[in-house]
Amino acid sequence: MSDERISRGGFRDRHGRGIRRPVLSKLYRHGETRAASFNQIVGSTCEFLQSIWPDELADLKWQVMDAPSIRGDSQTVRRWATKKAEMTICIFRVPIERLGHAKRADPLHERMHIEEYVFAAVAHLLDKEPWELVPERYRPE
Repeated sequence: MSDERISRGGFRDRHGRGIRRPVLSKLYRHGETRAASFNQIVGSTCEFLQSIWPDELADLKWQVMDAPSIRGDSQTVRRWATKKAEMTICIFRVPIERLGHAKRADPLHERMHIEEYVFAAVAHLLDKEPWELVPERYRPE
C-alpha cells in the first residue's frame, strides 16, 4: 500500500464543477460583520453628501439601527427616519437588507441599494428630491 496522501485540493473540485465559492460575498471582508459593512456604507455616503452640501449638512448626524418600531396598524416598514430639528437621519438596516428588493448579485449593487435610502433621508432633511443632491450628474448634455 502506498503512503501517498491525497491533497485536499482534489476534494475542492468535486465532480468537475470547479472550485467552490466563498460563503460570503466580497462586500463583507474577513472578520467584518454585515452590520459593520452597512455602517461603513452609510457613513461614507453621508460624508460624500456633506462634501457636496457643506453649509446645509454641516451639522448632519446619522445613526444606523437594526429595525424601526412597528405599530399594530402599520402597513409598511420604514427604511429610514429623520429629525429635522436635530439634523439627524436614522437608517434601518434589516428592512433595507431583507425587504422589497430582488437579490443583488454583487457588492456594487448592494452598496447602491443602501445609498438609495441614505440619499432619500438626506433629501427629506433638505426638502429636496434625492436626484437633486448631485445635480451635475443629471444635467442634460
